[in-house]
Amino acid sequence: MLHRFTDGKYIPIQVKGRTKLDHERVVILVQAESLVDDDALLIATLVFDVPDQLVLVVSERTFKQLAAHDHSAGHEVYVAAFRMRPGQTHWLPYLVPRPQLAERVLETSVVDAVARLNPDLLKPFERHDEWLGFLGESEVIRRLAESPRLDLFRPFPDLEMVEVLARDNITHNFAGLQVKSATVSPLNGEAEIHVRTATLTTDPTSWVVGLAWRKETNAFDGECLLIPAADIPKVAIDNGSAMTINFRPSSPRRTPLDPYRKPLAELSQLILESVSHTRGRGI
Repeated sequence: MLHRFTDGKYIPIQVKGRTKLDHERVVILVQAESLVDDDALLIATLVFDVPDQLVLVVSERTFKQLAAHDHSAGHEVYVAAFRMRPGQTHWLPYLVPRPQLAERVLETSVVDAVARLNPDLLKPFERHDEWLGFLGESEVIRRLAESPRLDLFRPFPDLEMVEVLARDNITHNFAGLQVKSATVSPLNGEAEIHVRTATLTTDPTSWVVGLAWRKETNAFDGECLLIPAADIPKVAIDNGSAMTINFRPSSPRRTPLDPYRKPLAELSQLILESVSHTRGRGI
Protein backbone atom coordinates (compact mmCIF):
# COMPACT_ATOMS: atom_id res chain seq x y z
CA MET A 1 0.00 0.00 0.00
CA LEU A 2 1.47 3.33 -1.06
CA HIS A 3 0.32 6.66 0.40
CA ARG A 4 0.58 9.44 -2.18
CA PHE A 5 1.16 12.67 -0.25
CA THR A 6 0.22 14.93 -3.18
CA ASP A 7 -3.47 14.04 -2.95
CA GLY A 8 -3.71 11.80 0.13
CA LYS A 9 -4.70 8.77 -1.94
CA TYR A 10 -3.81 5.25 -0.82
CA ILE A 11 -2.79 3.04 -3.75
CA PRO A 12 -2.83 -0.76 -3.47
CA ILE A 13 0.11 -2.25 -5.38
CA GLN A 14 0.86 -5.83 -6.37
CA VAL A 15 4.41 -6.49 -7.58
CA LYS A 16 5.43 -9.38 -9.84
CA GLY A 17 9.17 -9.88 -10.31
CA ARG A 18 10.97 -12.19 -12.68
CA THR A 19 14.62 -13.24 -12.54
CA LYS A 20 15.09 -14.19 -16.19
CA LEU A 21 13.85 -13.50 -19.68
CA ASP A 22 11.89 -16.10 -21.62
CA HIS A 23 12.85 -15.74 -25.30
CA GLU A 24 13.75 -12.09 -24.62
CA ARG A 25 10.38 -11.53 -22.95
CA VAL A 26 9.27 -10.87 -19.38
CA VAL A 27 6.45 -13.38 -18.87
CA ILE A 28 4.03 -12.70 -16.04
CA LEU A 29 1.55 -15.31 -14.78
CA VAL A 30 -0.97 -14.12 -12.18
CA GLN A 31 -3.56 -16.30 -10.51
CA ALA A 32 -7.05 -14.87 -10.93
CA GLU A 33 -7.76 -15.27 -7.21
CA SER A 34 -4.99 -12.76 -6.40
CA LEU A 35 -6.58 -10.02 -8.56
CA VAL A 36 -9.05 -8.79 -5.96
CA ASP A 37 -9.02 -5.01 -6.46
CA ASP A 38 -9.71 -3.60 -9.93
CA ASP A 39 -8.26 -0.22 -8.92
CA ALA A 40 -4.98 -1.67 -7.60
CA LEU A 41 -1.81 -1.22 -9.63
CA LEU A 42 0.00 -4.27 -10.91
CA ILE A 43 3.73 -3.65 -11.40
CA ALA A 44 5.69 -6.31 -13.28
CA THR A 45 9.45 -6.06 -13.60
CA LEU A 46 12.60 -7.96 -14.33
CA VAL A 47 14.57 -8.09 -11.07
CA PHE A 48 17.99 -7.69 -12.68
CA ASP A 49 19.11 -4.48 -14.37
CA VAL A 50 19.22 -4.61 -18.16
CA PRO A 51 19.73 -1.82 -20.73
CA ASP A 52 16.61 0.24 -21.51
CA GLN A 53 14.67 -1.56 -18.79
CA LEU A 54 10.89 -1.30 -18.95
CA VAL A 55 8.36 -1.96 -16.20
CA LEU A 56 4.71 -2.87 -16.74
CA VAL A 57 2.43 -0.60 -14.68
CA VAL A 58 -1.27 -1.26 -15.18
CA SER A 59 -4.46 -1.41 -13.14
CA GLU A 60 -5.71 -4.89 -12.30
CA ARG A 61 -8.91 -4.07 -14.20
CA THR A 62 -7.01 -3.34 -17.42
CA PHE A 63 -4.66 -6.26 -16.87
CA LYS A 64 -7.57 -8.70 -16.81
CA GLN A 65 -8.97 -7.15 -19.98
CA LEU A 66 -5.73 -7.39 -21.97
CA ALA A 67 -3.95 -10.47 -20.59
CA ALA A 68 -4.41 -13.96 -21.99
CA HIS A 69 -6.88 -16.01 -19.92
CA ASP A 70 -5.91 -19.62 -19.20
CA HIS A 71 -5.78 -22.40 -16.62
CA SER A 72 -2.62 -23.82 -15.02
CA ALA A 73 -2.28 -26.54 -12.36
CA GLY A 74 -5.97 -26.28 -11.62
CA HIS A 75 -5.94 -22.50 -11.22
CA GLU A 76 -7.48 -19.79 -13.36
CA VAL A 77 -4.63 -17.53 -14.49
CA TYR A 78 -3.87 -14.44 -16.54
CA VAL A 79 -0.69 -14.34 -18.62
CA ALA A 80 1.13 -11.34 -20.07
CA ALA A 81 4.48 -10.95 -21.84
CA PHE A 82 6.49 -7.94 -22.93
CA ARG A 83 9.95 -7.15 -24.28
CA MET A 84 12.47 -4.47 -23.38
CA ARG A 85 12.11 -3.22 -26.97
CA PRO A 86 8.40 -3.89 -27.39
CA GLY A 87 7.52 -2.62 -30.87
CA GLN A 88 3.77 -2.87 -31.52
CA THR A 89 1.94 -4.38 -28.54
CA HIS A 90 -1.25 -3.64 -26.65
CA TRP A 91 0.91 -3.32 -23.50
CA LEU A 92 2.83 -0.36 -24.93
CA PRO A 93 0.76 2.39 -23.16
CA TYR A 94 1.52 0.69 -19.83
CA LEU A 95 5.26 0.12 -20.25
CA VAL A 96 7.36 2.63 -18.31
CA PRO A 97 11.16 3.09 -18.26
CA ARG A 98 12.26 2.06 -14.78
CA PRO A 99 13.71 5.53 -13.91
CA GLN A 100 10.23 6.99 -14.56
CA LEU A 101 8.36 4.56 -12.28
CA ALA A 102 7.87 7.15 -9.52
CA GLU A 103 6.43 9.64 -12.01
CA ARG A 104 4.00 7.03 -13.30
CA VAL A 105 2.72 6.29 -9.79
CA LEU A 106 2.65 9.99 -8.85
CA GLU A 107 0.87 10.82 -12.15
CA THR A 108 3.10 13.90 -12.36
CA SER A 109 6.79 14.72 -12.40
CA VAL A 110 8.77 14.31 -9.19
CA VAL A 111 9.70 18.01 -9.30
CA ASP A 112 6.05 19.08 -9.55
CA ALA A 113 5.03 16.64 -6.83
CA VAL A 114 7.65 17.98 -4.40
CA ALA A 115 6.64 21.56 -5.22
CA ARG A 116 3.06 20.78 -4.18
CA LEU A 117 4.06 19.52 -0.74
CA ASN A 118 4.58 21.42 2.47
CA PRO A 119 8.39 21.92 2.61
CA ASP A 120 8.39 21.07 6.31
CA LEU A 121 7.19 17.58 5.42
CA LEU A 122 10.44 16.74 3.65
CA LYS A 123 13.19 18.88 5.12
CA PRO A 124 13.62 17.88 8.79
CA PHE A 125 16.96 16.16 9.32
CA GLU A 126 15.34 13.40 11.36
CA ARG A 127 12.96 12.52 8.53
CA HIS A 128 15.80 12.38 6.00
CA ASP A 129 17.78 9.98 8.18
CA GLU A 130 14.80 7.64 8.60
CA TRP A 131 14.03 7.76 4.88
CA LEU A 132 17.62 7.07 3.83
CA GLY A 133 18.03 4.32 6.42
CA PHE A 134 14.92 2.54 5.17
CA LEU A 135 16.05 2.94 1.57
CA GLY A 136 19.46 1.48 2.39
CA GLU A 137 18.03 -1.58 4.13
CA SER A 138 15.60 -2.11 1.25
CA GLU A 139 18.44 -1.89 -1.27
CA VAL A 140 20.49 -4.50 0.61
CA ILE A 141 17.50 -6.83 0.92
CA ARG A 142 16.78 -6.47 -2.80
CA ARG A 143 20.38 -7.27 -3.70
CA LEU A 144 20.57 -10.30 -1.40
CA ALA A 145 17.24 -11.60 -2.69
CA GLU A 146 18.92 -12.09 -6.07
CA SER A 147 20.56 -15.23 -4.67
CA PRO A 148 18.21 -18.23 -4.33
CA ARG A 149 20.61 -19.67 -1.73
CA LEU A 150 20.06 -16.85 0.75
CA ASP A 151 17.01 -16.79 3.01
CA LEU A 152 16.43 -13.34 4.54
CA PHE A 153 15.07 -12.31 7.91
CA ARG A 154 14.34 -8.98 9.61
CA PRO A 155 15.16 -9.16 13.35
CA PHE A 156 12.28 -7.95 15.53
CA PRO A 157 12.28 -5.99 17.70
CA ASP A 158 15.11 -3.85 16.36
CA LEU A 159 17.29 -4.01 19.47
CA GLU A 160 20.66 -5.28 18.27
CA MET A 161 23.32 -4.65 15.69
CA VAL A 162 21.90 -7.07 13.12
CA GLU A 163 19.26 -5.44 10.93
CA VAL A 164 19.20 -7.97 8.09
CA LEU A 165 19.95 -11.64 8.70
CA ALA A 166 20.96 -13.84 5.74
CA ARG A 167 21.06 -17.64 5.96
CA ASP A 168 22.60 -19.95 3.38
CA ASN A 169 19.85 -22.54 2.91
CA ILE A 170 22.41 -25.18 1.86
CA THR A 171 25.17 -24.81 4.48
CA HIS A 172 22.84 -23.25 7.10
CA ASN A 173 25.49 -20.61 7.89
CA PHE A 174 24.46 -17.09 8.85
CA ALA A 175 25.58 -13.52 8.09
CA GLY A 176 24.18 -10.75 10.27
CA LEU A 177 24.27 -7.34 8.61
CA GLN A 178 23.98 -3.81 9.92
CA VAL A 179 23.15 -1.46 7.05
CA LYS A 180 24.42 2.11 7.20
CA SER A 181 23.56 4.73 4.59
CA ALA A 182 24.95 8.24 4.21
CA THR A 183 24.75 11.01 1.62
CA VAL A 184 27.86 11.88 -0.37
CA SER A 185 28.90 15.46 0.38
CA PRO A 186 29.28 17.62 -2.74
CA LEU A 187 32.13 19.47 -0.98
CA ASN A 188 34.57 16.63 -0.32
CA GLY A 189 32.98 13.60 -1.98
CA GLU A 190 32.74 11.78 1.35
CA ALA A 191 29.86 9.94 2.94
CA GLU A 192 30.10 9.93 6.75
CA ILE A 193 28.90 6.56 8.01
CA HIS A 194 28.22 6.33 11.74
CA VAL A 195 28.14 3.10 13.75
CA ARG A 196 27.03 3.17 17.37
CA THR A 197 29.90 2.08 19.59
CA ALA A 198 27.51 0.14 21.82
CA THR A 199 26.61 -2.17 18.93
CA LEU A 200 30.19 -3.19 18.11
CA THR A 201 30.94 -6.90 18.25
CA THR A 202 33.77 -9.27 17.41
CA ASP A 203 31.34 -11.94 16.21
CA PRO A 204 32.79 -13.26 12.90
CA THR A 205 29.28 -13.66 11.47
CA SER A 206 28.48 -9.93 11.76
CA TRP A 207 29.16 -7.35 9.04
CA VAL A 208 28.53 -3.69 8.33
CA VAL A 209 27.30 -2.75 4.86
CA GLY A 210 27.90 0.92 4.02
CA LEU A 211 25.95 2.58 1.20
CA ALA A 212 26.59 6.03 -0.28
CA TRP A 213 23.61 8.01 -1.61
CA ARG A 214 24.24 10.43 -4.49
CA LYS A 215 21.75 13.28 -4.70
CA GLU A 216 22.76 14.12 -8.26
CA THR A 217 21.66 10.71 -9.55
CA ASN A 218 19.02 10.00 -6.89
CA ALA A 219 20.57 6.57 -6.39
CA PHE A 220 23.19 4.70 -4.39
CA ASP A 221 26.73 4.71 -5.70
CA GLY A 222 27.81 1.53 -7.48
CA GLU A 223 30.44 0.91 -4.80
CA CYS A 224 29.65 -0.09 -1.23
CA LEU A 225 31.55 -1.09 1.90
CA LEU A 226 31.45 -4.59 3.34
CA ILE A 227 33.34 -4.61 6.64
CA PRO A 228 33.53 -7.38 9.25
CA ALA A 229 32.16 -5.88 12.46
CA ALA A 230 35.38 -6.78 14.28
CA ASP A 231 37.36 -4.57 11.85
CA ILE A 232 35.32 -1.39 12.43
CA PRO A 233 37.73 0.01 15.09
CA LYS A 234 40.60 -0.41 12.59
CA VAL A 235 39.09 1.87 9.94
CA ALA A 236 36.78 4.20 11.89
CA ILE A 237 37.32 7.30 14.00
CA ASP A 238 36.24 6.81 17.62
CA ASN A 239 33.96 9.69 18.66
CA GLY A 240 32.89 8.13 21.92
CA SER A 241 29.28 7.10 21.40
CA ALA A 242 29.81 6.44 17.70
CA MET A 243 32.47 5.31 15.23
CA THR A 244 32.75 7.39 12.05
CA ILE A 245 33.82 5.95 8.70
CA ASN A 246 34.73 8.47 5.98
CA PHE A 247 33.87 6.72 2.73
CA ARG A 248 34.82 8.14 -0.69
CA PRO A 249 32.88 5.89 -3.06
CA SER A 250 34.28 5.26 -6.55
CA SER A 251 37.36 7.36 -5.77
CA PRO A 252 40.80 6.43 -7.21
CA ARG A 253 42.40 7.71 -4.03
CA ARG A 254 43.81 4.88 -1.91
CA THR A 255 42.60 4.64 1.70
CA PRO A 256 42.62 2.08 4.54
CA LEU A 257 39.09 1.19 3.39
CA ASP A 258 40.30 -0.30 0.09
CA PRO A 259 40.04 -3.97 1.21
CA TYR A 260 36.39 -3.36 2.06
CA ARG A 261 35.30 -1.44 -1.07
CA LYS A 262 33.11 -3.73 -3.14
CA PRO A 263 30.76 -3.48 -6.17
CA LEU A 264 27.20 -3.11 -4.90
CA ALA A 265 25.98 -5.30 -7.77
CA GLU A 266 28.02 -8.22 -6.35
CA LEU A 267 26.70 -7.95 -2.78
CA SER A 268 24.67 -11.17 -2.83
CA GLN A 269 27.64 -13.18 -4.08
CA LEU A 270 29.96 -11.55 -1.54
CA ILE A 271 27.63 -12.41 1.34
CA LEU A 272 27.27 -15.96 0.03
CA GLU A 273 31.06 -16.28 -0.01
CA SER A 274 31.28 -14.87 3.52
CA VAL A 275 28.84 -17.40 4.98
CA SER A 276 30.75 -20.23 3.31
CA HIS A 277 33.78 -19.34 5.45
CA THR A 278 32.06 -18.67 8.80
CA ARG A 279 29.78 -20.86 10.82
CA GLY A 280 26.60 -19.21 12.08
CA ARG A 281 25.31 -19.70 15.60
CA GLY A 282 22.14 -21.53 14.61
CA ILE A 283 20.63 -24.47 16.42
